[in-house]
Amino acid sequence: MKLQAAVEYIIILGIVLAFLIPIWIYVSTFHHQIHDQLSMSYAENAAEQITSTADLVSSQGYPARLDISVYIPDNVENISIINTMIRIRVRTSSGFSDVFASSRSELNGTIQSDEGLHQLKIEAMENHVQITPIQ
Repeated sequence: MKLQAAVEYIIILGIVLAFLIPIWIYVSTFHHQIHDQLSMSYAENAAEQITSTADLVSSQGYPARLDISVYIPDNVENISIINTMIRIRVRTSSGFSDVFASSRSELNGTIQSDEGLHQLKIEAMENHVQITPIQ
């Protein structure tokens, strides 16, 4: 009698696990996809905010300057400024993805890739726009 009850409990536990494990896998996969999309969206917003501000100060000319706050998401591998482009490399669950934004003017400077809110000074120079972190 006790053995039969134990076997029934084991069967019930197996059926419950058979339903819960696929649901857990689905929820976990969905969570990773949403996290990746959110990181990519934050990276796109940061790149667009920087380049649009650079275009604004460039159109005003030297010595125009604006200070902005930009949120850099987690999983950012590095941020590169190449001529008129900003490239943010984001680590996702399926590998690396790059986010690009272009400016109408030449860009110079550095942007830290640490997660968090970064204060940047965007300043028009004679022939380029300088991007500098504010300490």
